[in-house]
Amino acid sequence: MDTYRWVIGLVVALAGGGLITQYYARRIKVLVGENDPEYRLIIPISIGLIESLFFTLGVAFNISGVMIAMVGWMGAKMAAHWGEESRREKLDGVGTIRFLMLTGTLASMLFSTIGGLICAGKISF
Repeated sequence: MDTYRWVIGLVVALAGGGLITQYYARRIKVLVGENDPEYRLIIPISIGLIESLFFTLGVAFNISGVMIAMVGWMGAKMAAHWGEESRREKLDGVGTIRFLMLTGTLASMLFSTIGGLICAGKISF
């Protein structure tokens, strides 16, 4: 029973969160007119998997301060200009795009939280 819970929780966090976040990021790029067909997915997917696994395990094992760490991680990503493939002079409204990418990261963290709660047995179905 525990193995089943962990498998479902990790699938929700890693696969579900990854798919939804990538779909969201692609839609933002189309929305702002910067749809690059050569956009390399391997780097954001690998970083997303690592951060999702890290935070899912933090929630699953009820590690103190994991939610604060999530918010801190989002702040660090924004401070480091995460996802800045676009040239500032090319895009108007870079602040809006950054906010939309921040909400994408928040969606990823939501999946990590839900997956971690499933792993911990606090959400069952």
